[in-house]
Amino acid sequence: MYEFIRGPLAWACFTIFILGTIFQVVRFFSLTRKTDKVFFTPPPRRGQKNRKISRQTIAACLARLRVSIVGDHPGMVFITLVFHFSIFILPVFLMEHNMLADVLWGISFCPHVLSEMSTDILTAVILACILFFIARRIFIKRVRAISSLYDYYVIGLTTAPFVTGILAVHDIFDYNTLIILHVLSVNMILISIPFTRFAHMIFFFLNRFFIQSEISFGRGSRA
Repeated sequence: MYEFIRGPLAWACFTIFILGTIFQVVRFFSLTRKTDKVFFTPPPRRGQKNRKISRQTIAACLARLRVSIVGDHPGMVFITLVFHFSIFILPVFLMEHNMLADVLWGISFCPHVLSEMSTDILTAVILACILFFIARRIFIKRVRAISSLYDYYVIGLTTAPFVTGILAVHDIFDYNTLIILHVLSVNMILISIPFTRFAHMIFFFLNRFFIQSEISFGRGSRA
């Protein structure tokens, strides 16, 4: 079972993930159009220094931040950033993952992998963030009002690889069962990314860099 889900099934899920991602990117560009809006920055007045323009630019950026989610909910933004940073760092620099990648493909980040203590700390941080997200959906009325079982399913699927992984690393319960559940949960996430709310992993970058809006990182060229 383990060899099957780690081999043919994993490659099938990875193929679905790649094709689904390509589909969503193509769909994104088909549903948006290039805009002809011209942005004009007036030249500085006579005697006005470029430094002043820089200060004005910084002030404008700070003003935008104040009316964004960063200004309204800085704590939520901080926890979200910590969570996403941790779920990227942990799988990539996990010792066990690097050992497996080294055996299968000869690729490894050693000796820059995480120590066992660092792995436990990052996992604890991730699980604490997930508990915060669950508590937020339960106890904050405006969030609870728009939450459904689907939201909790997504949270549960996100949690599964970390819970099964940490239990397997510390030999809690049956190791073979935990590893099978661990790999299966990762496979499920792979095929879910392009077609569920996990798709924000794709659209975050597309929306921030291509769409004209108040949350864009640049001026954007599409609408």
